[in-house]
Amino acid sequence: MNEMLPTNIAFLPDKIIHHESGALVTGMDGEFLWLDEHMNPVSTEARPHPMRMSQGVIVDGHLVATWLDRELMLACMGSIPVNLAENGHQRDELRAAIGTRTTYYPAGTTWAHALDAEPMAMATDGEVVVFELYHRGLYGIGLNADEHWRMPTPEWSYPKRRPRNEETISLHIHNAECWITSRGGRVQRRSLSDGQLIEEHLLEQVETPLEHHFKHGEHDLLCSTSGTVTWLSSMKLIKQVQLSGPVQGAVWDEQFHGWRIAGWREEIVLANKHHDRRATQELPVHIVPLGCGALILYNDGSWENSPFEFGPEREE
Repeated sequence: MNEMLPTNIAFLPDKIIHHESGALVTGMDGEFLWLDEHMNPVSTEARPHPMRMSQGVIVDGHLVATWLDRELMLACMGSIPVNLAENGHQRDELRAAIGTRTTYYPAGTTWAHALDAEPMAMATDGEVVVFELYHRGLYGIGLNADEHWRMPTPEWSYPKRRPRNEETISLHIHNAECWITSRGGRVQRRSLSDGQLIEEHLLEQVETPLEHHFKHGEHDLLCSTSGTVTWLSSMKLIKQVQLSGPVQGAVWDEQFHGWRIAGWREEIVLANKHHDRRATQELPVHIVPLGCGALILYNDGSWENSPFEFGPEREE
């Protein structure tokens, strides 16, 4: 079952960001490791910046990302070429520079800027990168950081104000529009060309508060903080399942036209007419569909082949 597995990740994995020929796995303390399409390393492990990467997208051969350290109250944004991993400054250096004119940025960046607010979410269509800063606004920039537009922080039409309802949990680009999802279950569609609001609507039949919103074309997977996952297609309910706890990650799998979900010590596959789940000893943090199966990355850095395999004959 587990022959030919990728090399274990030597740090606590946090995020995986895919691109055409591989992926980047990042760590909780800012570690970087570039992988090939089979999830084997193509770079050495490095720490470009001594803080966790908040969000990132890969576009035009570069990673565009944000970094955040809440304790030091520091945040920045920058661009690093794909497969480049260099060690940067130490955290003590950043701490000592607070209040001075010195600003440290991630190693290897082609451009970088300090941010004056917490980055909340990010998305790209390959030409424009859209991101939101907490209580600062929504921004659309080009690949060289040139500003295309900026808009005020989204305002929401909730009838009652509840804690964190208006907090952004995700950004997606779909049909030349930017979709902003709030924790309370409302979505705003905005123009990608200027950020203007097109429509706001409530996600029907979805349990809130939301923790994640995953999107693939017209398919949306909404995950509540309590572990309820709701699959919508063209905003119509396909399936709703209660899991054992919060979702860690999810990805669409074309082999069976459904979702692979990394749950709370469980793996789930969600298809139109069936779903399967199994318990896992470790906490899965990411699933990578490969061929008829998938690789599972656990929070201890180990990999496992998923026992759930689907050939084209099982498409739903």
